Amino acid sequence: MNRITIIFFILFLNLSCSEKNKDDKLLKENSLLKTKISELEKDNAALSKQNDILQSLKPEKKETEVTELRFSKVIKTLDERFSKDTLDLKKYGNEYVFERNVELTKLDNKLFAETFGNIREQLNSFGYSIFSICDGESLPLEMCNCTDSIYVVIEPEELGEDYELYRIGFFYNVDLISLERIEKDNNDYDFELTFEHGEYPRKKEKINLTRMNLEK
Repeated sequence: MNRITIIFFILFLNLSCSEKNKDDKLLKENSLLKTKISELEKDNAALSKQNDILQSLKPEKKETEVTELRFSKVIKTLDERFSKDTLDLKKYGNEYVFERNVELTKLDNKLFAETFGNIREQLNSFGYSIFSICDGESLPLEMCNCTDSIYVVIEPEELGEDYELYRIGFFYNVDLISLERIEKDNNDYDFELTFEHGEYPRKKEKINLTRMNLEK
């Protein structure tokens, strides 16, 4: 075998070994990638399962969830009476009379009850929080024409109990006057709310919060 043939043979062997090493390296890298992909797929499946569990623990939002106070569900109507107020003596040359049934109702809206119970404004005493809120229908008046509701929040007496929420209305231009404890016989007492409303004439009325009725 001449020298040139030997040289070509050596080069061929070197090239063959080099190609084999490259193939072995590629196969090894491909195996490592497959292992990594398999691990990532397992991690992704575990994360998806964990997310499903967390989603199942979240409370479902009810389609009928109340988002406005005035649309709170009425649990019970406790008292009712007809009321009539003259509000505008000049509207189109005639007086405007606001006629309606005033209702004292117990509402099912714990979210708003607790929210109101934590706000300290208007009248607040003896575990009662009283609010006058413009949330009623508009009246055909030239002046401010929103009608008002009076909301009564009663704080729970024991831990774990819920706030109670009551609404009285509707009235026009409510002014909350006082919240008093009225002593009675045999060491008994009532809590009484006094307020004004209307225009011509302006009326002063009372609500017995202990018995939850509209005083005549």
